[in-house]
Amino acid sequence: MKKMIFLLLTIFTYQGFAQEISKEYDRIGKFGRGGVALVWKDKLVGMINTNGKELVKPEYEKIGLFGGDNLAFTTMSGKIGIINIQGKVIVQNEYESISQFNGALAITKMDGLYGIINKKGKVLVKNEYQKLKVGKYGDVRAVKDGQEVLLDIKD
Repeated sequence: MKKMIFLLLTIFTYQGFAQEISKEYDRIGKFGRGGVALVWKDKLVGMINTNGKELVKPEYEKIGLFGGDNLAFTTMSGKIGIINIQGKVIVQNEYESISQFNGALAITKMDGLYGIINKKGKVLVKNEYQKLKVGKYGDVRAVKDGQEVLLDIKD
């Protein structure tokens, strides 16, 4: 009998918890990598964990899929940034675009000019080049004022 009462109390507790979480958001996505789910409120998206803890309040227009590196692209006010699976901002939403990472490097675009960041969000090359390309061997070629240069990237 005690087991039955405990079981019923447990079910009602979890059911009440689920209802509370559901009431806070317009929509809750499926839980995936790292035990997180996207949540929507007023057309903005955030992120919660399986305990219902809000990791990221719904403030983004978009949160992309988390890759093997546990990073996801975000969009806020039309600008791109990056967060990690714990909800920590790695790169502020200030770029027009950020490429997929090529190894540890990604190309950023700001005000029509290109630069490079690493997976920790550190700016390795300021956005001052008209063209920028990371080769398959990690070589970085850039064009500034019509002059092509080979950049030596230090992480």
